[in-house]
Amino acid sequence: MKAPIIAVTVLEDRAAVTRRGSTHLAAGQHRLTIEGVSPVLVDKTLTASGNGARVLDVRCERYLAPWRDPALGSVDEPAVLRAERARLEDARDAALARVSAAQTEIEALRQLVEAAHHDLATAASRGQAAPTAAALLSELDAQESRAHARRVDAELEAQLATNALTRLEARIQRAEAEAGEDAARLIVDVIADTATDLVLTIGYVVPGAAWRPYHRAVLARAAGRVDWTTTACVWQATGEDWNDVAITFSLERASLGTEPPDLADDEVRTRRRPDTVAIEAREHDQQSTGLGGGPLQVPGIDDGGLGLTLSAARTTIKRDGMPHRVPVGGFTAPVQLSLVAIPLRSPWVHIRARIVNSGTVPLLAGPVDLIMASGYVGRAEVGFVAAGEKFYLGFGPDADVRVHRTETRERDDAGLLGGWNVQTVRVAVRLSNLGTERREINVTERIPISEVQQVEVQISSPDAFLLGADDQPGGEEITQVTARALDDRGLVTWGVELPPLGRRAITLEYKVKTQRGVAGM
Repeated sequence: MKAPIIAVTVLEDRAAVTRRGSTHLAAGQHRLTIEGVSPVLVDKTLTASGNGARVLDVRCERYLAPWRDPALGSVDEPAVLRAERARLEDARDAALARVSAAQTEIEALRQLVEAAHHDLATAASRGQAAPTAAALLSELDAQESRAHARRVDAELEAQLATNALTRLEARIQRAEAEAGEDAARLIVDVIADTATDLVLTIGYVVPGAAWRPYHRAVLARAAGRVDWTTTACVWQATGEDWNDVAITFSLERASLGTEPPDLADDEVRTRRRPDTVAIEAREHDQQSTGLGGGPLQVPGIDDGGLGLTLSAARTTIKRDGMPHRVPVGGFTAPVQLSLVAIPLRSPWVHIRARIVNSGTVPLLAGPVDLIMASGYVGRAEVGFVAAGEKFYLGFGPDADVRVHRTETRERDDAGLLGGWNVQTVRVAVRLSNLGTERREINVTERIPISEVQQVEVQISSPDAFLLGADDQPGGEEITQVTARALDDRGLVTWGVELPPLGRRAITLEYKVKTQRGVAGM
């Protein structure tokens, strides 16, 4: 009986397969066999239901494939072929050795012939006779002819062995590929009260399949829109091809169970207060809800706990273990573009797009291929974004804008009578517009935030640190922007307007004050 795969539901680390077939049955009990199923299917998930007859039993029967059965004595068994390859390689190497030996003998005989000719010429010049010279040369010619014959025979034998090895390699590759396939069949026992047409539906779960979300964003900068496509990247090596199947991608996690996790004890300990206060500076990533800012979860998929299912058009996924991209959704939305510079992290001014997810389903966390008019520009990552939610996406640097950042630090230690250690930090950022269009750039710097009383951070007024003529390249004055904004996370932001072919500068000064006895600064 034939029951091809009609539908597949791919989960994060497995797949649920549905097969369906039909046949005509006479009244009575029948045993149906379905060949070519995956040998790695999970037996406890195997189910079968029939329309027109009752299913008595269904089971998976695994067996050795014909090319792997040693009782058949197959000549294409990989072990036998590899032994034959070793024999042919030895024969080829021996023939090549005989070719080399014959060639060495021919060279030696040629040298003897040349020496004999030289002796004959010398004897003739002195008027001496050489009665045995003719016999000697005849013997040397005969030996050279026999050496040539041996070399030709050895070369022919080596060529035949090489050709046989070439043909044998193809057989070995085919036999090894077939030997990697286990064979399995489904045995279904059914009973029909009367003659009927049976429609049999079989379902089971197989490992060796997975999918992850993958996105593609095409930015039309002039039109102010983005074309977003969400695809499912599928891998499967289940042992059976999915040919023209209805495929669904699910985020349900049935294997996690239904019991809540246990809580571990949280022990609290006391320790003696140290005489000095040890502090350290650390980087802290700001996480917030919205704007696609959720942390990515790898290797799993972040679906916001919704357990989504995404449907795709009928497609074919081969069992080759290679990635296949299947479109599962997308949208087209207007975009708000801005230029963002973070000189502390990068010397480039980046194009940032503010996008609203106008699709009907959330965007799952995953990589994004970035496409602009010039083609592929890079790859980014997006977090979980709900439907209707806005998020930011960077499309790489703007080639027309340059940023140069300098930083200086001065330290004033406390005296013997006490006081504060003061470290003054001055940052200067210069921006240059090489293009013929005006640019508006949001520049962001940061100041440290103190979490202890023994450390204070004071930001100076905007005009406390101004660039003089000596600080300008070539002595030329650069217009300085002083209007800025400061938030409670220590981020300082300037809005800088760069005229065509123009330059601007911003400066920042802050002081870090630490009490005596504070170590680490």
